[in-house]
Amino acid sequence: MVERGEMSKRLFQFLPYDPLRYLLSPRRHPWVKYQTLVRILGKPRNDAEVLAWKERRDASKVVQGVRARQAEDGSFRCMPWIHVHKYYFHQLLEMGYDLEDDTVRRSADNLLDYQLPGGAYRHPGAKMVEPSKCGGSWAPCVTGYVTMALMNLGLKDDPRVAAALQVMYEGQRENGGWICEHIGRRHPYCIISGTPWVFACLSHGGLIDEEHPITQRALAVFGHHKDRIVRHGYQRDHYYRCDEALLIPALCTVGLTRDHPLLADLYAALVVKQQPGGYWPYDGRPSPWYTLEAVWALSFQG
Repeated sequence: MVERGEMSKRLFQFLPYDPLRYLLSPRRHPWVKYQTLVRILGKPRNDAEVLAWKERRDASKVVQGVRARQAEDGSFRCMPWIHVHKYYFHQLLEMGYDLEDDTVRRSADNLLDYQLPGGAYRHPGAKMVEPSKCGGSWAPCVTGYVTMALMNLGLKDDPRVAAALQVMYEGQRENGGWICEHIGRRHPYCIISGTPWVFACLSHGGLIDEEHPITQRALAVFGHHKDRIVRHGYQRDHYYRCDEALLIPALCTVGLTRDHPLLADLYAALVVKQQPGGYWPYDGRPSPWYTLEAVWALSFQG
């Protein structure tokens, strides 16, 4: 029986079903068990059980298949102008790999070298062109989820990541959201996709707090579009998450507490999505990835 960390004990007290029943089931992939032990239960990486699942993860066909798709320059066929179902870089991070892994390191270097001149990234639906020919057009959604991944790897202080954060910091519109410049005024879509990602980056990057004007404007947007944010994200693309699981940690990080109306509603909306088997579904099916993200988000107490 796995010993639960203090965070897990507090979390599982208010969940209707125990997610460990699903995450540690014999049917789960080794990477799911590795991430559950390390990320959710706080096991040290040198723990014997963690090392055993790490070894099985590394030897799995899923991991070997991702590595085989990487080109010599560190890119994958689908990146950086991608729809993120095929974003192998994020897939490796999802499975618990970091910059000590050569595949991840080369992929991160490729992304950092492929920024637009100002530090941002272009929309995945845009025609693939060299960054130097893109002008100032950028996409908050892509810039957000790529920059967040790089920050999660510990690259927040890299000058290129800092440049991306500065673009996002300066890019908020008067209506409180961030809008893709090169595809026109698609406010309803961008508000519920790019805006949560940019806000999360600025929050975890330490550039804003609860009282900052950027935060106050963004809170008004999230409150107005709350129901759409709750329904959006997981039904579109695997890593293009723009729902409670993305916003709860970001809102807690800027200083909101669980008695804040918006945060309380997002907590409740995410909890109610859990199913009797202990999992959270994605696209109508049980999802270990979504379950891990949901449990991680709910662990933020605010």
